[in-house]
Amino acid sequence: MAFQRVGILNIGEMGYHWARLLASHGVEVLTCSKGRSEVTCRRAENAGVRSVPSLASLVSQSDLIVSVVIPSAAKRVASKVAKALLKVEKKDFIYLDANAISPMTAREMGREFARTQAGLVDGAIIGSATRLNQGAVVYVSGPEAGRVRALEQFGFSVRVLGGDVGQASAFKIVYAGLTKGLQGLFVELLVGARKLGLLDEILGRYEESFPGLVQKVGQSIVGLPVHAARRAEEMVELRRTFRHHGLQPVVVPSVGKLLRAIGDLKAGSASETGTRKGSLAETVELFFQMGLLQDQRPGKVVKSAGGIETNTREGV
Repeated sequence: MAFQRVGILNIGEMGYHWARLLASHGVEVLTCSKGRSEVTCRRAENAGVRSVPSLASLVSQSDLIVSVVIPSAAKRVASKVAKALLKVEKKDFIYLDANAISPMTAREMGREFARTQAGLVDGAIIGSATRLNQGAVVYVSGPEAGRVRALEQFGFSVRVLGGDVGQASAFKIVYAGLTKGLQGLFVELLVGARKLGLLDEILGRYEESFPGLVQKVGQSIVGLPVHAARRAEEMVELRRTFRHHGLQPVVVPSVGKLLRAIGDLKAGSASETGTRKGSLAETVELFFQMGLLQDQRPGKVVKSAGGIETNTREGV
């Protein structure tokens, strides 16, 4: 099955680059921008996406809908699409949920879509949004997963994990635990190094000891001023999954806490073109200046580099 019209919910950074890649191969890309921010609407326009007035219209006109939303919205969005499918009575249709959700949530979606006679595919995008056709992989699972291989003709790499909904979601969040864990650890250490006046020296030593790691992790840290809150939600999904299976995570909740703290800083705003600005050093400096990791205890007194006693700034 060749996908001629693909709907994307929503046109954030990942959705923007999906739309660009699909459009470059002649696919018509659609979205429903109703209720979305002005920035999101402009991003959709910049990607050449055609907006339709309702989910029912999006469903009726699309061969495939790809959901790339924040984890906490994934189930709600899927439910709305399922209801739209019942309304328009469309059956030959694929819904690809490519969000970082727990496998339990994915299975709940699967049960809801079973009533529609349309196919739900559990998905996971591993890799950079800007390099979807250069190393990124779309992992999929579920009874209809093989149909998503049609995306390969548009430059995507697709791998089928198995026939059960939930496998791809489990794969995604366990993988996310590594990437977000490294981001959290790096941020904490580098803010500490900045406080101690050793940031450049530490970055240099890290690069000598682990060639390429600073650049790799640094690229994702630059996106944290905008994406930290969403990434914190991924850690919630991972924690829920482990606990569901009788495991008590230790590191994962701490990473989620730090990412939530960065999100609370509201240090960045979304780009209209799905691009990121700044360098690793600039991002660390931004977090430092905004008080990330500073002691909150009332009346806490610290000595500055010049020996002057001051109260700590409010932060995390």
